Amino acid sequence: MPDLEILSLDTTLLDPRDSALAHAIYDAVIIRWMTLSYIVGKLGRVTMREIEPRMQAVLLGGAAQLLLMDRIPVHAVLDESVQWAKDNIRPGAGGMVNAILRKVALAKGPKCEEIGSWDNELDRIPLADGSSLQLLDVQLPEDSHRRLAVSTSVSLDLLRRWFEVFGPPRAQALHTLIKPPITIYTGARTEDIPDGLCSPHESANHQVYTGGRKQLVDLLDNRPDLWVQDAASSSVVDSLDIDNPGLIIDLCAGQGTKTCQLYARFPDAEIWACEVDDARLDTLSEVFMGSERVQVLHIEDLVDKVEKADLVLTDVPCSNTGVLARRHEARYREMDDQLARLVPIQRGIIENAVGLLGPGGTLVYSTCSLEREENEDQADWIADRFNATLVEQSRVDPAGAPGGDPAGYSDGSFRAIFRFD
Repeated sequence: MPDLEILSLDTTLLDPRDSALAHAIYDAVIIRWMTLSYIVGKLGRVTMREIEPRMQAVLLGGAAQLLLMDRIPVHAVLDESVQWAKDNIRPGAGGMVNAILRKVALAKGPKCEEIGSWDNELDRIPLADGSSLQLLDVQLPEDSHRRLAVSTSVSLDLLRRWFEVFGPPRAQALHTLIKPPITIYTGARTEDIPDGLCSPHESANHQVYTGGRKQLVDLLDNRPDLWVQDAASSSVVDSLDIDNPGLIIDLCAGQGTKTCQLYARFPDAEIWACEVDDARLDTLSEVFMGSERVQVLHIEDLVDKVEKADLVLTDVPCSNTGVLARRHEARYREMDDQLARLVPIQRGIIENAVGLLGPGGTLVYSTCSLEREENEDQADWIADRFNATLVEQSRVDPAGAPGGDPAGYSDGSFRAIFRFD
């Protein structure tokens, strides 16, 4: 598995079209790292992780363009890749790049355009639009589980974990390849969205945004009753059945999305939006500037507060396995190590949250994970550790497949709601 450190791609010196292409190549490599590494390794008779990083980069970038992008001429990919290798690795590196990428170009077979046609074949890989690509002179692994891992670029370890929860994890693996739609939360809207900007979503409180980027920025800037939020995320707050809380603490407020929901859902409540990260605190301060009901606080500021909350929301840091279509790099993390690090952090946050609750208060624990250790096991721990009453718990499984209707898309999430008598 690659140990990926995901850095922001700096394209400030490129014109808009070249910048967009650079980002598309970058994203394609990250999303299909295992797929591309396997194909390049087989055709080039190299072990990708053993060759120098710059050589890996040019081979993976070139292979992504040749196999996954239809509008870039083969000669352009080869010429640019070879020249880049000469300029940035060494003069002789161009020969190796040319030889391997020519084989990759020849290995691209026809696309099967029928949506949903892929069935983990030995000579095909699924594509984000629901079609599949036939490979020539390249055979994927014989073992069906390993073949699914390579074809979808999801770790074998993660697939095995999902098998225990879902059964055959083909649908979950394919979901990670989707380009997620932009979904707008409309449950708090005070007026209709202008015609032509959105289409319906299966969730009554959402619409799928279909307009351009500038229109979206303008819309959100002028409509504080609208914000971008996935249906799985919004279900956490939408599911709450609590009367007139006086004080709400959003303990892991992040960018403030669920804080906006809480603000709209409970119009008489005071809300403390808390974070530890300075950049996110700056964002929260900007979002809620001038609000008389929302205080933005660093977590450490809570030490001096004596008020007790009626509701505490803990949307904790997690493995992100419910949002792999958005958090592409998370699929490559070693899950046992991740859980060993995250579970204690989650429990520490819960301990702090319980201490902030008043009598009869409600605790909401939520993740964007599919992993039992972060979800059901943590809910059991909360109930046992604090003698809390579990009011409700629910996991939202990722919905949607490559090439599917955006109206049916959602990420994955988990929530557990407790009452403290």
